[in-house]
Amino acid sequence: MGLPTIFPLMMILYLSLLQSIPTSTSAPTYIYHICSNTTMFANNSRYNTNLNTVFHSLTSNATSNPTGFHATSATNGSTNAVYGLFLCRGDQTATPCSDCVKTATTTDLPKTYCPNRKVAVIWYDECMVRYSNDPLLGKMDQAPEIALINTQNISGNQTLFNDVLGNTMNDLAAETANSKSGKKYATKVASFDSLRTLYAMEQCTPDLSTSDCNRCLTIAIGKLSVRMGARILQPSCFVRYETYPFYTGADNVSSSPPSLSPVNNGNGKKVSAKVIVAIVVPVIIVSLAILGIGVCLIKKKSKKYGAIPVANAGEEFTTVESLQYDLGTIQSATNNFSEDNKLGEGGFGSVYKGTLSNGPEVAVKRLSRGSGQGAQEFKNEVLLVAKLQHRNLVRLLGFCIAGEEKILIYEYVPNKSLDYFLFNPEKQALLDWQRRYKIIEGVARGMLYLHQDSRLTIIHRDLKASNVLLDKDMTAKISDFGMARIFGADQTQGNTSRVVGTYGYMSPEYAMQGLFSVKSDVYSFGVLVMETISGKRNTSFYQSGQAEDLISYAWKQWSDGTPLEFVDPAIRDSCSSNEVMRCIHIGLLCVQESVNERPTMSTIVLMLDSHSVTLPVPQNPSFNFKSKPDMGIFIQSDQSTSKSMLWSVNDVSITEMEPR
Repeated sequence: MGLPTIFPLMMILYLSLLQSIPTSTSAPTYIYHICSNTTMFANNSRYNTNLNTVFHSLTSNATSNPTGFHATSATNGSTNAVYGLFLCRGDQTATPCSDCVKTATTTDLPKTYCPNRKVAVIWYDECMVRYSNDPLLGKMDQAPEIALINTQNISGNQTLFNDVLGNTMNDLAAETANSKSGKKYATKVASFDSLRTLYAMEQCTPDLSTSDCNRCLTIAIGKLSVRMGARILQPSCFVRYETYPFYTGADNVSSSPPSLSPVNNGNGKKVSAKVIVAIVVPVIIVSLAILGIGVCLIKKKSKKYGAIPVANAGEEFTTVESLQYDLGTIQSATNNFSEDNKLGEGGFGSVYKGTLSNGPEVAVKRLSRGSGQGAQEFKNEVLLVAKLQHRNLVRLLGFCIAGEEKILIYEYVPNKSLDYFLFNPEKQALLDWQRRYKIIEGVARGMLYLHQDSRLTIIHRDLKASNVLLDKDMTAKISDFGMARIFGADQTQGNTSRVVGTYGYMSPEYAMQGLFSVKSDVYSFGVLVMETISGKRNTSFYQSGQAEDLISYAWKQWSDGTPLEFVDPAIRDSCSSNEVMRCIHIGLLCVQESVNERPTMSTIVLMLDSHSVTLPVPQNPSFNFKSKPDMGIFIQSDQSTSKSMLWSVNDVSITEMEPR
């Protein structure tokens, strides 16, 4: 009898025996924890007493809570108040939920992982438990955050999978946020080819409002990696998808172990339980030994496909080597950098369309030589950029370095760039107001991720229309982080003697003094908003006689009470005047001369999402200077030699990244 034949019989016998053994408390599947080392309490302190009270309340309420959620507090003494909550996964019954919360509050948090810590959160497959010295209820928290990915790439039609994944997760977010069950939990199944199925799950803490839940899920979805499976865990919500059923109720999930019919000895008499045990137990012992060896071998073989954490925890979600392509693969994909495959040429290199051997289309940027950046520095920068995962950012898929060749591989974006449509009289009409508004919102969300929601603070330094690419659904994707500056999470500004960017988009404090910050990106965003509304380049006004530049023209129309005259004639009669007026207002707030008066990207997203938010009155904008800066400051021009292509080439290259 071979090993494949033994396993089914062994499992039937094993499950049969298990059915006769009383069940005990099951241990939850631990995923990750985060607790601060900077906020500690003493064992005999009032905080410790309050924390124990909170733990007791959570444990006792986990046994019978129908929503799988409970929040509590112990506030004896305002300086020692403790707030806690748990959230059990929506498909969990009372027993695994209770077991999970009990494990977290009795051993894992107070003893194993976070002893004497005032703030902590722990995730299991079955539940999440957190506590803090600050109130938690009704507050949307996205940090700390853990991301998990399956390291195996999707085979087959990558574009189809991306479409199915995006549509499924976005539809599920709306369904979850509007759930009437009291759980704010939902699942969805979708097929992406004849053999494979996508399984998705999303959940918010029930104390969140519908809008906060939807926002939390949307931001988390934007951070998902596209692999065989991935999940984002945040204190207020989580999202997950897999290509196998992983939750109760999904297709192909067995609801109970197979039953075993009574065994007959051939004489019409049933064999006694003692005889069955005497026969089965030795078989099980031997079988389990074989099974153990088999499991070890399988785990060893498939270790590279396990999920690994990224994001806030400090671990690398992948290695540089896993992003590296060999030169032969890239040459084959681009037909040896054929002119027929060339999409265009910018200041720092040429871009080619390529098709990898396993099917996906990519954009290959062959960087100019002589950047002065070493191989290891280049690899480190690539790894940092590759970690930036958001639906409104162009994804860097990998790189190639061979001799003097430095090559970047990006996702292929078919609808070129925003400037290709926006400033072409024959194509402007293709961008109706709804699409333009969606693009403005998408760029704002992408910039918010760079400034605030990614692990590091990223200042782009060259946000402009040609660096906003459009996918097949006209979704905005910010590209070209070649001149971005990467900071620690608590840094928001810097200074440089080498100014790089595009004339007309740079804030005056950056162009003239080399001072850049998240607010210099906000200025560039304001210019981009004005261009999107008007359909005119910022630089098109220099010889027109109407105004010095687009910003001064917008300010004049606003001050004269005729802001709709500023709107592109192609959409003026069909646009929403309220939305246009609001966007002009936001754009003027972004380009104010005072850096401190400019809003942050988080405020801008809020202004765009909620029309009930009252906007402040804009102050005088910072008009562009007439003459270019001194020769000591380098400015990359906005002239492009790109053809009519499928992928837009921008003026900035990652080769210009400065070592940090």
